[in-house]
Amino acid sequence: MQTHRVARVVAIAATLTTSLAACHSTKNEPGPTVTTTTVKHHTKVVVIHTFKTLRTGQVAQIGAAGSDAAELIKIGKPSVSTHRLSSYADDPEHGYFVTFPIKIYNDGKNPLVVNRLDFWVKVPGEGDLNNNDGAAPFSGAHRQLDTTELESGQGVSNIMTFDVSSTHGTFLYGPGGKHAELGWKY
Repeated sequence: MQTHRVARVVAIAATLTTSLAACHSTKNEPGPTVTTTTVKHHTKVVVIHTFKTLRTGQVAQIGAAGSDAAELIKIGKPSVSTHRLSSYADDPEHGYFVTFPIKIYNDGKNPLVVNRLDFWVKVPGEGDLNNNDGAAPFSGAHRQLDTTELESGQGVSNIMTFDVSSTHGTFLYGPGGKHAELGWKY
């Protein structure tokens, strides 16, 4: 029984991985629901119905386009530095500054409040870190994402820097900085 259950979990994980890699709908396959749609300028978007982990560079949609609350989030591949990011800043306390490009678009009807503390990273052996931890606030990175309100149809493009002990982990999103809804492996 246990072997059958493990085999089924492995099969579902393989199906989900193949679906995300190929950017196709999971259709009637068992497991979490992931669909792909195309938005403006033929950009493929992965629509999230439950918590998912994506690859950096993939766009996630929360809520249906045009509904009261909907947003598109894209987390790009991070840059990594073992030194301060400007001449007037500090070096990382935990070993690395990992800086992610981030784009958020309000695709809903209502204003959307974007809070930088809605985003954090999970690093193996270190746990959850936001961009207030370590020397991240003193990294010298420019254009850091800050709390802002986006009207319908508005977007913001910025960066977020974290002070971490590993160059690999998961970039997470969850309103209020709790209960992750999305994750991007890096």
